[in-house]
Amino acid sequence: MKKTLVYYSVFYIFLLFLQRGAGILTKMVLANSLTPFDYGVITLVALSLPSMFQFITNAFFYQMLSHSQEGRKYFGFTVWCSIVISILISVLLALFNKEFFDYLNLPSEQRFLFYVTIVVSLFFVSIIIDFQGLFAGLKQYSLPAIIMTLPSIVRLFAVVLIVVLGINSFELVILIFALSNIIPLIYIFCSKEHRSFFSELKTICFPPRHMIAFGVTLLLIGSLSTTGQLIIRLVISHMLGVIWQGYYDVSMTLAALSVFALGTMNYISIPEATNSDKTVIYQQGGLVDVSRALFAVMILVLLLLYFYAETFVVILFSDEYLAGSRYAFILSIGYVFLFVQSYLAYLNLSIATTQRDFFKLSAIPFIALPLFYFITEFLITYFQNLGYDNGFIGAYVSYTLLLGIVMVLTILMSRDLSPLYMLTHKIERLIFSSFIVFIGILLIKPSPIIGIVIILCLFGGLIVATGYVNKTMIMDFINRKQAED
Repeated sequence: MKKTLVYYSVFYIFLLFLQRGAGILTKMVLANSLTPFDYGVITLVALSLPSMFQFITNAFFYQMLSHSQEGRKYFGFTVWCSIVISILISVLLALFNKEFFDYLNLPSEQRFLFYVTIVVSLFFVSIIIDFQGLFAGLKQYSLPAIIMTLPSIVRLFAVVLIVVLGINSFELVILIFALSNIIPLIYIFCSKEHRSFFSELKTICFPPRHMIAFGVTLLLIGSLSTTGQLIIRLVISHMLGVIWQGYYDVSMTLAALSVFALGTMNYISIPEATNSDKTVIYQQGGLVDVSRALFAVMILVLLLLYFYAETFVVILFSDEYLAGSRYAFILSIGYVFLFVQSYLAYLNLSIATTQRDFFKLSAIPFIALPLFYFITEFLITYFQNLGYDNGFIGAYVSYTLLLGIVMVLTILMSRDLSPLYMLTHKIERLIFSSFIVFIGILLIKPSPIIGIVIILCLFGGLIVATGYVNKTMIMDFINRKQAED
């Protein structure tokens, strides 16, 4: 039986949940076995910095490869470019590592360890991202989700093992984070079905201008949030110290519950929207229906974090990290803005034909990116001068404010607003459902566990009962699943 987009979306969310869940559990183990300073160093060096450099090594390659009709032809080109750029970054980092690590307030005696961690992670992650783009473009939706999940699972088991064995080694933990990134490559190479893709590295086909414009535009749109948060983390580490960067990482871990919905929408949008049959996305169970359901999940996460972020932090980490819970819901608001902006931009990009179309969509995030640095620095200082603690809230306000502005500008600059109309169709029912849940929790004031259950059940029931989410789509998925079983 042919699997639907709803099936793949649910499967992707499941694996994303598995990946994020493993990541959260790993961070829980680290937070309870390391000091907040060591925790902040590991999340910065082993996760944030390789991710920041990876945006350079992969450039627009993943986005170009995800094009369902043309992407595969450029796989060899993208992988070799990623390798060459990784080598150049490694050389530059070797030459200027003192200045770089001093800026981030990282301990000088462990610079070589930090350098090795970043470089090893960078090479493996860069190649894997190209493979993920290839498989997404081929609509082999299961495989990218699987290889995305593998490193997190390996890290979890490895970190738990060394803690159980009583091995107290900061160096070993940080190397585990780096070396776990090779697992997806091993998985692909050991698969008879997918090993053949390595042979395509022999062919280098240079992409034409329209594919470069497509990839660059999609890169700027898709990487706005992640790059913006990386910039904010660098500013926090520089202005407030590594520990506060660790607290911000805890906030991002909570707000990342939204990524289950946002990441799924981003993942399926371009392959579906670049399909030769443009009407497919509006069919029952198609991209529009799935996106509306995912948008409702974004609002659900916002409600959970507004009321119970502190509870999540205490359970998942410890009360030492409560500073990371205070403003987490502000990040979640930013993710709601980002969902609307990304959804509208992706569907407009899929029908873009002229350089002007590409330029209008790419100019907004391109201008916004450097503002994450300057506005964050300004707002942290601003709130400090107001006497609002140490100004930590400025980082959160900066992120959400900029994403709100980008969303508004994207709406104003988009040629086709029909995707937005479809997303907001019956939006009053979503607002009504959210309002009922919000007022109910505010008045009843239940215990955290009871409150979380109420929000999940009541909100889920209301969005389906009121018709904001297509009930038929859900029933079709359940019936199809039962038929397969």
